[in-house]
Amino acid sequence: MNTNRQGEINRISSFLARRDIDELSAFALQKLCPVPQVDVLVLLGNSILYTTSIAAKAYHENLCKTILISGGIGHSTKFLYENIIKSPLYNSIDFCGRAEAELFFDILTRFHAVDASDIIVENRSTNCGDNAIKSVEILKEKQIAYDTMLLIQDPTMQLRSYASFLKYTGKNVKVINYAPFIPVVDENLKLVNSHIDGIWNEARFFELLSGEIPRLRDDELGYGPKGKNFIVHVDIPSDVEKGDRELRKYEEEKQIYFSHR
Repeated sequence: MNTNRQGEINRISSFLARRDIDELSAFALQKLCPVPQVDVLVLLGNSILYTTSIAAKAYHENLCKTILISGGIGHSTKFLYENIIKSPLYNSIDFCGRAEAELFFDILTRFHAVDASDIIVENRSTNCGDNAIKSVEILKEKQIAYDTMLLIQDPTMQLRSYASFLKYTGKNVKVINYAPFIPVVDENLKLVNSHIDGIWNEARFFELLSGEIPRLRDDELGYGPKGKNFIVHVDIPSDVEKGDRELRKYEEEKQIYFSHR
């Protein structure tokens, strides 16, 4: 059994998959800030088709005025293409060479009854920092005022996206996180959430997890102000750092095992 590693991995996952509200509801929003509806919902490009369902749910429950989809062609795009090909619902979508935001637009308008006039598409950004920069730019270009923003992203990148948006939206904007789900592994280190549409396999999940904590660190190698300065400072708890070391040890052991087979 891997119960110790299970706990460490789930701790990292929970830390990265930030949620500021417990559920998508006007009641939950009003508990956090005095509004039942945010000005803009930002759906960030990623490979998990399920995130479009969450954005559509928020829209149909009148939790947002506008949906901004942000995402060009980046490291997750090939995985999104693969998931569209495999999807019995979305495999009719023409995806070849197209940006993540364009594909999510098609999904929301064709399959989730979201009005196209309520969607803004930003299709040039290639990473989390670029998502934030170009999202702020396009909202300014379209003269859309906003005091509140709801972020929905791949759970492993939710916290980093939040730290990016905090850097560029300004102190007067309330940025609210809602990771679409919290990834959880069982005692065999298999994903309990494996039923989710477009979810990664375990190898991809561990790869994503192991890449996030180094990026979030505020040191010369990280993305914080003391490093590349892509994001605001993020406090990383000691137990999450411990979990990151355990995850790296597990990944190294796997590499050694497979190299000797």
